[in-house]
Amino acid sequence: MIDSNPDLYLDFSQFNQLRRLNRSDEEQALHAAAKQMEGVFLNMMLQSMRDANAIFSEGNMLESRESEFYQGMYDKQLVSNITSGPGIGLAEVIVRQLSKQGQSGLKDLPASFDITSYQNAKMPAVYRTKLSSSLNPSERVESGKEELEPVSWNSPQEFIQTLLPYAEKAAKRLGVGVKAVLAQAALETGWGQHVMPNSKGDSSHNFFGIKADTRWNGDVTRKNTLEYRNGIAAKEVAPFRSYESLDAAFNDYVSFLKNSDRYGNAVEKNIDEKQWGYALQKAGYATDPNYGNKIANIIDSDILQSVVNGNGKKI
Repeated sequence: MIDSNPDLYLDFSQFNQLRRLNRSDEEQALHAAAKQMEGVFLNMMLQSMRDANAIFSEGNMLESRESEFYQGMYDKQLVSNITSGPGIGLAEVIVRQLSKQGQSGLKDLPASFDITSYQNAKMPAVYRTKLSSSLNPSERVESGKEELEPVSWNSPQEFIQTLLPYAEKAAKRLGVGVKAVLAQAALETGWGQHVMPNSKGDSSHNFFGIKADTRWNGDVTRKNTLEYRNGIAAKEVAPFRSYESLDAAFNDYVSFLKNSDRYGNAVEKNIDEKQWGYALQKAGYATDPNYGNKIANIIDSDILQSVVNGNGKKI
């Protein structure tokens, strides 16, 4: 528990105490820090009022160092009484603001999954190029067809493992770490649980939320999406690209980024993988103001780290 000493809210040096809270006390620490900031603000405001009024007390024989000392004690107690109750509302504003900026990314980074719920989720059929295709590469080119096979996953780990070989190829072509690509796919699809379906009810294989603009001549699926306009979130229906397989989805993801000048500061710049989401966000890939932060948080997640690091590849 946080020390309830009233001075905690009035002494900057006491902020270090909040750092000792473990991760399980994050919410408590946030509220305590907000209360502390409100207390510091109130104390500074009262002190400024006292200083401004000091000129009118010159020559007053009731004014002395002792009276100033007790007046300071009174102000501290007054602040303590205010902040221990509803306060002036500043702490609530701080909590709301920090929750939006910091914790929004953590909501996309679950510490654990209800595997039963995950496995029972209705996921559209996903396909990939058949690994042991009866057609050799030249025959596939001539026929214009790929022999496909279904693929599925029953956990976030399996989702990452399934996408890993495709993400490695895409990451190499884009000049970024593979974790950045996987984290973006995890964010856009809820770790594979919410890949949007196509018009037939199968998977659209759109793992990166790429919309169907005038440059797209392929299949299209429409989906409700949350967009931020001038910082305000609003739901709208938008057209998204639809692919027939994982291979096609990742190939188009690379082409989409590489063939657009707006993403030039991100692609092939060998930027740190944790900066990938921020670079895309800055270029206008997503309207979510926390897009980069969410991707960076997912890169640090135990789920992604354990699968990619355990793959035995140098990353």
